Amino acid sequence: MLKSIRQASRDSIIYSFGNIAVKIVGFVLIPLYTDPRYFSIDDFGIIALLDITGLVIISAMASGLPQSLLRWYWDKDYSGNQKGIFFMTLVSQVSAGLLFCLILFPLSHNLSDALFKTTDWSTTIRLLILSSALQAVNNLINTLMRIQSRSVLYTIANISKLTAVLLLTIYFIVFRHSGVTGIYLAQVLGNSLFILFLSGYTIRNCKPFFNFPVLKSMSRFGFPLLLANFASSSLTVIDRYALNSLALLKYVALYSLAYKISSVLKLVIVDSIRLAVFPMVMKKIDTPGNKRFYSKTMLYSSFVLMLGIIAISLFSFEIIRLITRSREFWNAYSVIPLLAISVFFVNMREISSYGLYIVKKTNIIGMNVVVAAVINIVLNIILIPKWNITGAALATVFTQVIYLCMNYFKSQKEYYIPFEQGKLALLFILGSIISFSGLLMTDLSLVLRLTLKLLCLVSFPFILYLFDFYEPIEIQTIRKFFNKWKDLSKFRENLKTADHLIDDE
Repeated sequence: MLKSIRQASRDSIIYSFGNIAVKIVGFVLIPLYTDPRYFSIDDFGIIALLDITGLVIISAMASGLPQSLLRWYWDKDYSGNQKGIFFMTLVSQVSAGLLFCLILFPLSHNLSDALFKTTDWSTTIRLLILSSALQAVNNLINTLMRIQSRSVLYTIANISKLTAVLLLTIYFIVFRHSGVTGIYLAQVLGNSLFILFLSGYTIRNCKPFFNFPVLKSMSRFGFPLLLANFASSSLTVIDRYALNSLALLKYVALYSLAYKISSVLKLVIVDSIRLAVFPMVMKKIDTPGNKRFYSKTMLYSSFVLMLGIIAISLFSFEIIRLITRSREFWNAYSVIPLLAISVFFVNMREISSYGLYIVKKTNIIGMNVVVAAVINIVLNIILIPKWNITGAALATVFTQVIYLCMNYFKSQKEYYIPFEQGKLALLFILGSIISFSGLLMTDLSLVLRLTLKLLCLVSFPFILYLFDFYEPIEIQTIRKFFNKWKDLSKFRENLKTADHLIDDE
């Protein structure tokens, strides 16, 4: 079990480099997107609405195919035809993308009018649709690399793509003055380059194959996930649509900036762990100690995530002022702790849902996310008129808690996993108290404020120790780690033998 955790941790770290690159690109572009020379605050709101619309389109285009590939690739009945399974899935994905483009392209004027009360953005929306279709293919290729544990190739390919998108975006905005349209033109070109870069790898993993009973079974598995992914994407974007309808476009901009900062946690920590662990979950279904592995994955990922939540929440005021000079955006810091805390529940929900994937009852996931989306809509309608961006953030937190509870209890009923509930509750309560304390320090002097916040962050693991959070073997492992690495002269030697830090059980 410890060997599996070590492998998952190693792959998670490698994946995180790619995900960190995504956020670096995002943060590099924020000063550009908030620069009044190129964009107004309303333009930033438009970009935010287009971005989240793209997420919804990609989810619909994916049709649950990446999850189906993950489940069937390691199915013992098809172990000799994995290239055929991938080929059939890839053809299905390309076909779905083409179909969506044929349907949505003629509707671009209608979409522009529905979102912005004007048809001026129809060309940009067509670029967004094309980019989404290409991204859906990208995601499937990424899924294959995850299945094969090609974490290094995954990271190199995605960092290369992001670098290209970044440079192209700067070129179109700064030098060609293409505005918002230039952003999505850069994404079309970047996604195309990604497919071209990995064309050799993709072809080598393809073998012409079509089996309609298998495709039917995959579709039956994936269709509820299509609904789940669509509703899940909607769940993450409803707040911005609601703010656009119930408040002002500038509130969309403020909330979106806060959301971008808090989403660092999901992308760098939650998604990196999911990318590494989920394929292992499918491989370890029938292995001894699999349930303990799932349980420890929940606990360890929640611990790392809470450290990140505390850091971003405590320093939200400083982060906002650092990444944008425009004072119009500075008030966004106040909702970052709430949005960061919501990610804690997202992580727990995803890991607690493993049981439903294992028993192939994805229909439950689809039903739960639809219910959660409806609840989110209702909460946004109630809370946004009263508290604007704070209301939207509260709606997000409450919805994620409800969504977690629905998935957790259903999954435990179908496939029980002994999660360490007491320790998870301790992480949440203690972490939340420290996270929100940062909002009380904004009026202090800079030096005192930063000192107190840093002390709060550093003290968190030690306070957990006082509550008997760590098992003796975990304390022993931590001590071995520090004893081994404290001698900097042996750094290179230790790096070579890092895999032997923990003895296998």
